[in-house]
Amino acid sequence: MARKESVLSRLVAKVIPKSPDFFSLLAEQSRQVRGTMASLHEYMNGPTEALSDELTDDEHAADTLKIRNLHLLNRAFSTPIDREDIYRAIEALDWIVTHSKSTINEMLDFGVDPDKHMQAMLDELLHGCEALQRGFSELATHPAGAENEAHAARHAHRRIERLYRHSLAELFQGEVTVEMLKKREIYHHLMDSSRRLHSAANVLHDIFVKLV
Repeated sequence: MARKESVLSRLVAKVIPKSPDFFSLLAEQSRQVRGTMASLHEYMNGPTEALSDELTDDEHAADTLKIRNLHLLNRAFSTPIDREDIYRAIEALDWIVTHSKSTINEMLDFGVDPDKHMQAMLDELLHGCEALQRGFSELATHPAGAENEAHAARHAHRRIERLYRHSLAELFQGEVTVEMLKKREIYHHLMDSSRRLHSAANVLHDIFVKLV
């Protein structure tokens, strides 16, 4: 009987492949995002060509992870959590990296140096991405911890919103100059990163709710 069950199990495994470990895949992608944000944070506090090159490499690595995860999702017969939530998480995490690279590109193209407002927003973005990393890493084993980290990431977003408004209010004093407009673009990219952080935190929370 055991022999027959073993043959049957192998047959089922061939017909219905084992689902990829999407918890681990999302945790890996969130680590990649956190690493990118750490590099951007370091750049804002001491820009170098090496860090700029590192951020370009990070974007390529992030693209590779995104494509792989989407490919596995499309091929998966079943998923441990809602398929749409997995897709939303993959996309939201990748967008954070995309906006980070856009920030560096425009700083280089416009010849803009980091200022205290950019540095303050990066402090919060890094805190938020660290929370995302912890949250996605805890989904499989400690969902309650994931909820707390989702809240922490959303709080970081709200602090960035306040910093963004304050930076614009301080920037646009007196006659508008080209330098002001250049810096506004950088602030805007950082705010876009924060919005994607908030989106990823919302997905993390949605997954938590469906797991418990």
